[in-house]
Amino acid sequence: MSDPAGARRLGNASIGVSVAGIVISVIIVIILAALLATSSCLYSYNGICYDHKEYVGTYGYCYGGVKSGGYCYY
Repeated sequence: MSDPAGARRLGNASIGVSVAGIVISVIIVIILAALLATSSCLYSYNGICYDHKEYVGTYGYCYGGVKSGGYCYY
């Protein structure tokens, strides 16, 4: 004996679970991408990532870097 109504319910449930899995996967990928992007930035100044931060004081000079608050960002 077949149960068309039951088969339809199982089919709809399967579609719902599949869609939920896809949505959750996309959210996880976005979160991981954001974490990786922020973790690779050691120092940030004005929204730009720098690898090195060195204190040079008020009158120190930055050779090829950006100076702010007595620090050079390279």
